[in-house]
Amino acid sequence: MRAWRIRRYGGPEVLSLEETPVPGPGPGEVLVRVAAASGNPSDWALREGRLQKAFPVTFPRTIGRDCAGTVVACGEGVTDVATGDEVFGVSAPDRDGTHAEYACLKAAAVMRRPAALPMTAATTLGVAALSAYIPLVELAQLAAGERVLIHAGAGGVGHLAVQIARHLGAEVIATCSAGNADFCRALGAHRVIDYAREDFADAARESDVVFDMLGGEVHGRSAALLKPGGRLVYIIAAPLPPATRTDIKVLNGPIAPTPERLGRIAEWANAGVLKPHVERVYAFEDAPTMYAASQRGHGRGKKVLAVAAR
Repeated sequence: MRAWRIRRYGGPEVLSLEETPVPGPGPGEVLVRVAAASGNPSDWALREGRLQKAFPVTFPRTIGRDCAGTVVACGEGVTDVATGDEVFGVSAPDRDGTHAEYACLKAAAVMRRPAALPMTAATTLGVAALSAYIPLVELAQLAAGERVLIHAGAGGVGHLAVQIARHLGAEVIATCSAGNADFCRALGAHRVIDYAREDFADAARESDVVFDMLGGEVHGRSAALLKPGGRLVYIIAAPLPPATRTDIKVLNGPIAPTPERLGRIAEWANAGVLKPHVERVYAFEDAPTMYAASQRGHGRGKKVLAVAAR
């Protein structure tokens, strides 16, 4: 099979499309023939070595964290999915990933594809949807009637977070560029802040929850605008400034798949609560272009690889 692999840390030059054997599923695993795989910032961050403290890599490594496709083999003990099932899922960070024609995933990390979504959209329900669901639903426990500020509301995680927050009954404020303002409103944001022209710290003052995907200076200013008892949730891997308030909660947790989490996400997708936006579908051979676009940022929704196993 073909797979996008790295043999050392570095820039785009370390990416290589290689032939490698099709893996076999071990106990509790499934082998998926990949139809689509989404791009995530973790792909280029892993390639550059930024995640090596948390997720050290044994080379060579196939990159990519999530995919959608068809189960073609099941390992011992797998009972919840079967050969022929169409699924989406997330790979373990310590093993070969999903930007390949076939991928082995833990059975507990896959879920049947929502009938409402094609493969190219279903693949976005892995890392991105979990990265929105866990901080808002489990960590912040966002409740109806609360005010939430979501930074980068048009991005891969942000556009799903806006929809989740609206579904939970919150008053949703989102930051984005002027060009993405109408997009965020269409997702359900009650208020949109053009970060280049307006100070979010004034516009979103007295919020109950802030969801930070930017870090740095934004993190500290976000903490300052919260009500006493407010919650600042974040998914930034980079170092963050120390908290200066003792009357708020600053929350972060692992973004990991479970059947319960993936099941709720699939349920919401089937019900039309979550409508992933695919900005562009790239040919499998054009993966480096997708990675470069992801690293530039300022996108709308998700970028996806179309994979057709030979």
